[in-house]
Amino acid sequence: MATTRNLVKTYLDDTELAHLDRLAGQMRLSRSELLRRLLMNSKLPDQRTFEASQAILDLLRVNADQARLGNLFKLALDEPLSADLLVKFDQLILDITDTQNALKSLVREIDSSLHRKAS
Repeated sequence: MATTRNLVKTYLDDTELAHLDRLAGQMRLSRSELLRRLLMNSKLPDQRTFEASQAILDLLRVNADQARLGNLFKLALDEPLSADLLVKFDQLILDITDTQNALKSLVREIDSSLHRKAS
């Protein structure tokens, strides 16, 4: 299939190529797209946006783990247990719920700060 794009070749030494690859990796762009954006003075992605997105994903994984742990505790509560163990389980469930709420709040805060920077 014919294309209207032109191929541009350039020679880079090992250091320059490593630098190009590192920048492209940080920006999550291909080499071509990075060079095209630099050439056209287009906006490059912000590295902090990627880091914040990764932080949100990590926090959501922790939140899911917390939910699974809470469900396991609820299953354990269905079994006959001593009164003092039930009190400990109830406190653990409250702690898990508090942790989940704190994580959700942090995710919302990170997300809103990302949207403010994008505006």
